[in-house]
Amino acid sequence: MSRRLPITLAAATFIALFASQAPVGFVRDEGYYFEAASSYEQWLQLAVRAPVTALRETERYFRVNFEHPGLAKLSFAASHLVFTTWLNWLPDALAWRLPAFFFAALLTYWLAVLGSQRSRAATVLAPALFWCAERTFFHGHLACFDVPICALTVGVGVAWARAIGIIDPAAEERRTRSGAWLGFLFGCALAVKHNAWLLPPVFLIHALLLPGDMRGRAVSKLPWLLLGPLVLVVAWPLLWHDPLRHLSDWIAFHTHHVHYAWYYLGRELRGPPFPIFYPLVLLALTLPLPQVALFAAALVKLAWDFAQRAVSPLRLLELGLAAAAILPFMVRTTPIFGGIKHWLAFVALLSPEAANLLVRSAELAVEAGMRRAWSFALASVAALLPGVWQIAHVHPYGTSAYGELAGEIPGAASLGMQRQYWSNNVTAVLPWLNAHAPRGARVFFHEVNYQSYRAYQQAGMLRSDIQYAFGPADAQYAALQWHREFRDVEPSTCNAFGTRTPATGLYLDETPQIIVYARPGLPGAP
Repeated sequence: MSRRLPITLAAATFIALFASQAPVGFVRDEGYYFEAASSYEQWLQLAVRAPVTALRETERYFRVNFEHPGLAKLSFAASHLVFTTWLNWLPDALAWRLPAFFFAALLTYWLAVLGSQRSRAATVLAPALFWCAERTFFHGHLACFDVPICALTVGVGVAWARAIGIIDPAAEERRTRSGAWLGFLFGCALAVKHNAWLLPPVFLIHALLLPGDMRGRAVSKLPWLLLGPLVLVVAWPLLWHDPLRHLSDWIAFHTHHVHYAWYYLGRELRGPPFPIFYPLVLLALTLPLPQVALFAAALVKLAWDFAQRAVSPLRLLELGLAAAAILPFMVRTTPIFGGIKHWLAFVALLSPEAANLLVRSAELAVEAGMRRAWSFALASVAALLPGVWQIAHVHPYGTSAYGELAGEIPGAASLGMQRQYWSNNVTAVLPWLNAHAPRGARVFFHEVNYQSYRAYQQAGMLRSDIQYAFGPADAQYAALQWHREFRDVEPSTCNAFGTRTPATGLYLDETPQIIVYARPGLPGAP
């Protein structure tokens, strides 16, 4: 298999994200990860000046955001150190986000590799089907862990497939080194997010379901996964001292994770048991209709062929990894906040099969007499154009995007769905605040955390003199995010300000997202 096309597609993904990142707001988690990356960067600088001291001081610098491993944040820190602190080429936020674009490019590359096992057309369509939706496209921009762990889940799957010979079966000399690469990539996945601990059981089951000689070869590769925890420790300096305590803190954080309230079909979900089909319903409502149909068909096809014992080893692997990505969120007790971001790998791993079904539908049109070029062009446009339109229409407000089955954004609001999350939509009203707020004005930013507020000022998106208020009582302006769980915040703001008339806001397809109030008599007040 030639790697030229997958590499070209990966480069195109990186460029597209780089070119479209500027208006994307800083989600709440990014504020924390920016803070952690700044602390990690100080440690990297110390490691250059005084490596022995740096080895002793890991607790001080890496305790920040202890609840997630260090690899992604180290990459954010290293990028900022090189491209901003040393070279002064990039603004702060872009430097922190740059590794996220690289992870997204890796995801495209590995999806293209899986697609190439079907056809050249599927090589292109597999990543295209994943990225041509505003929800997935939006997440590709963020200095967070969701796309990186999605990419590495697919990447470890590809490494496993190569190691056991179901991709590039003739490359025997490469398979002698593939076990070490498999263990290394698995370790990188562990060092990004805890989802990766689900991968070894999938590979074990996959190995046991394989036929004859292939089963023995696969079982012999499983011990290489033991390299993973070693890579985790190396990539997370917090574990270099008192590792048992830090591992215990990490595990305890996630086994006792808070359940954030979530609005779903007119219900506020505040704790388990959650609806069993919540993840599937949310995917159906948020993604463009062609992707919904193709991903559903791909899942049914893979499951049917598995039941009929007609599924190839590679397709069996994709089915197993996809199931492992979404089933934990269907046990009714796992926290379900965050839209679709926690099970992006489910969508990604169905993309190659969905691409193949799209290619086969085009081939049916060719058999019926349509010219091949026209057939494939029309099939691709029909599958991808609604998603491209969704991106053009909604970007950069990705957490607000809904598809045709929901009736798009207004329909989702009528259904009682979460309108947004992570507070990034506030970027829409920052220019208004910059233009109207008097010098030193205090603004209640509601769900925008202090770290993200400082990042907006650092990026020049918010005036440096505007102050952060912790509630409407001590604020002159309030930028409220519409959330069902915070339905009391707007009336309390109106009471504190003495007005019920908004000054401005963000309305997507006439659906309120951000509402700004100003105290009467201030600039911009109605």
